[in-house]
Amino acid sequence: MAVSNNGLQFLHELQQKLKGVQEELDKGPRLIKAKENALAKRQAELEDVKAQHTAQRKLADQKSLQLKTNESKLVDLNTKLNMASTNREFDILKGQIAADKMANSVLEDEILDCMEQVDQLKSKIAEAEKVVAEAKDDVRKMTEQVAAAEAGLKERAARLLPAVAEAESIIPPDLAQTYRRLVGAHGADALSPVENSVCTSCYVALSPQQCVELRTGKFIFCISCGKLMYAPQA
Repeated sequence: MAVSNNGLQFLHELQQKLKGVQEELDKGPRLIKAKENALAKRQAELEDVKAQHTAQRKLADQKSLQLKTNESKLVDLNTKLNMASTNREFDILKGQIAADKMANSVLEDEILDCMEQVDQLKSKIAEAEKVVAEAKDDVRKMTEQVAAAEAGLKERAARLLPAVAEAESIIPPDLAQTYRRLVGAHGADALSPVENSVCTSCYVALSPQQCVELRTGKFIFCISCGKLMYAPQA
């Protein structure tokens, strides 16, 4: 059975348009998901910095408490030093006091270092919170953009679906099953234009007889890729 190449070309063009619309519809949720994943990553980073800040504050508090305990111990040792009854006891207490003062000095430096890190982490928290806020805004904007485009895309799809079905009426009943199988396997690429006597889907050359039959409007399926071929009209 012969058919106009213009009809197959028109059908293919409609299929490609519908494919483009469906791809845009499918892309929207993926774009939103990508933004949501980015937000989740930023939130995890924020929680990590907060955890570091809490741990550093806790360490600073522990060291401060240890310093207070040590200072109380020094007061007690000084009291004992003043009450020492022998030179040996005096020397022992004096040596212990010197060692504890040195330990306290080190502890004070460690506390200062901890507090500096606490301040740095506090700044990092502020920066991370700003990044999270920006990521949340990105999710909101993308969601709004997708929603705004979705209505128009669905309207276009609703118009194209019956148009494709109508254009498919040129497919003869005896080839309908083969055509449907091709559409199921290749979607909008079930049809293939022929250029310079070559199937553009698999680049297999047509025989001279096939070229003649194609020009006369006969249905021809590619012997290599199996797609329904047509000669595009300028």
